[in-house]
Amino acid sequence: MTALPAAAPPPLNHTLTELPRATLESVNLITGLERLIRNTPRGDGHPVLVLPGYGAADGSTFALRHFLKRIGYQAHALGMGRNVEAEADRIKSIDDATRFRESMVTPIIERVKDIHDQTGQAVSLVGWSMGGLYALDSAREIPERIRQVITLGSPFGDPRGTSLFKIMRRLSGSTVPIDQQDFSSWLNKAAAPPVPTRVIYSRRDGIVGTAIARLADAENIEYVQVDSSHMGFAINVKALGAVAEGLAVRPDPATTE
Repeated sequence: MTALPAAAPPPLNHTLTELPRATLESVNLITGLERLIRNTPRGDGHPVLVLPGYGAADGSTFALRHFLKRIGYQAHALGMGRNVEAEADRIKSIDDATRFRESMVTPIIERVKDIHDQTGQAVSLVGWSMGGLYALDSAREIPERIRQVITLGSPFGDPRGTSLFKIMRRLSGSTVPIDQQDFSSWLNKAAAPPVPTRVIYSRRDGIVGTAIARLADAENIEYVQVDSSHMGFAINVKALGAVAEGLAVRPDPATTE
C-alpha cells in the first residue's frame, strides 16, 4: 500500500497557546455578549441543531445555543451525552475512526427528523470540530430536511493534519502502522454536501491544521476565516457572529420551489 503524504499539523506555537487564547475568548464573550446580541439581526425562528466535537458533550455548546436562542432561533442540543466511543471500541486505526464517525450519523438523523416533524421546518446544523463532519454526513443522507450546514474548525481531510493525531494513537494504545492504514475511506467523505454549507475556520487553530480546514471548492460552499483558537470556536465572538450571519441568509428549502 502506498502511503499518502501526511498533511501538516498546526504550528507548535498555535497548539501551545490554545488554552490561554480560549480563556481570553471566554472573557471577551462575557464582556461582549450583550453588545453582540444587540448588533445581530433578529433570526427567523427556524430550528438549529448544535453538534459538539469529539470527546465533548452538550455543555460545551451551551454558550453558542444560548446566543442563538437570544437572537431568535430554536437552538437544540444533541442530547446524546459525551461524544466518545465505548471503552471496548477504542479507536486504534483510521478504519475504527471511520466506523465511529458513521455510527454517529444514525442518531443525529433521527434527532433531525424529530425536530423537523415537530416544527414543520428544515433544520440548520451547526457542528463544532468533529461535529461539523457529522453534520456533513447527515446532510448527505437527508438533504430534504436540512436547511444548511455551518461548521466550526472541522478537520475535513487527513487526520494527520491535526496536532492530536499522534497523542490519540498513544492514548488508544494503537499499534497499527501508519503505512498499513488506508485513509481513502475517510478522505472520500471530504466532499461538498448537497446543501448550502458555511465553513468557519481559523489560520491560528492549534488543533486543526489549515491544510485540512477546508473542503474542496464548490458552488454551495462559502468560507469565513476568523481569528480563533480551536477550543474557543463556540465562545469566540467573531465565530458566533459568523454563525448568526450564515443562519440569516438561507431560505427554508421546504418553502421554496
